Amino acid sequence: MKGLYTESITDINHINMLKTIFAAIKPALAGQIYIERFHDNGEGVDRAYNVYKITADKQTYILKKSDDNEIGVYEKFLADKNLPVPKLEGWTCVNKTKWILIEYIAGVDLRMFNKDMAYGCADSLSRIFNMYWQKDGFEENKLDNRFERYWTRINKRAECLKNESKLSSAYRIFLDRQLVCPRTLCNGDFLQCNAIESHDDIILIDWAFAGIMPYSLDVARLIAHGSEKFFPFPFYMTDEYRRIFLKGVYDKLLYKPDYKQFIWDVILSCLNECIEFIENELKDEAIERDEAFTYYYKNAGVLADIILKGKEQI
Repeated sequence: MKGLYTESITDINHINMLKTIFAAIKPALAGQIYIERFHDNGEGVDRAYNVYKITADKQTYILKKSDDNEIGVYEKFLADKNLPVPKLEGWTCVNKTKWILIEYIAGVDLRMFNKDMAYGCADSLSRIFNMYWQKDGFEENKLDNRFERYWTRINKRAECLKNESKLSSAYRIFLDRQLVCPRTLCNGDFLQCNAIESHDDIILIDWAFAGIMPYSLDVARLIAHGSEKFFPFPFYMTDEYRRIFLKGVYDKLLYKPDYKQFIWDVILSCLNECIEFIENELKDEAIERDEAFTYYYKNAGVLADIILKGKEQI
């Protein structure tokens, strides 16, 4: 088995705990329910998530261990906004742990990316971007504190480049742009596995890392980790689909920089994606530098060369 899948839960204590949580949100449906847990072995290691598929009274939901940020994003930015996201059913706190219940979206994720998915992603992402776009005036029109946490994190990440002069110089250009780059509501982890193709729409899921941040982050994250060889990430992506997605997002944005600036912003954020995936190895030489490190280190070098030549060269 490869990718995302569910398994039934057999431990009675685990089942009873989840039933208690579900009943706190949907008391009218607290009778006979069927529970499955989500797993993912797409990267060769099986991961069991605190995310559950619950069927009750012929309705299916997703129950997910959550936190204040994700719940706040749903309540403030996503609920009842007619956006391509799962519907919020409610949330609760049990034994000091918060849980969120959302609509179950039937369909497939975007690991096997194709042309229709590229167009669909562009449409869905731009709809969200357009609703919360901020060109400037970030402090005066502040909607949350997500940028501050992001800013702290990427400056901490920059420390791993102290012995990488070329990457460090390019990353500084990325950092400088983040302070003035237009911001909007970003998913924060817009990988191909965090979107579902359902009927004629692409639905963005998993909003645990979301908030108001530079718009190019979500655009870059979707295109930076796929390949035609399924390595090092288990996502399929071609340059043609990247171009379709990028052009689609840009064309559908109601408020936008010029196209060259748009592409420049995405290039800068793609560098950040690469650095994120080699950060630990650069900090600690004791960590094995495997094929994945080589892949991202090489891509980071190519992007750094482009960035250091300047925007006028693209």
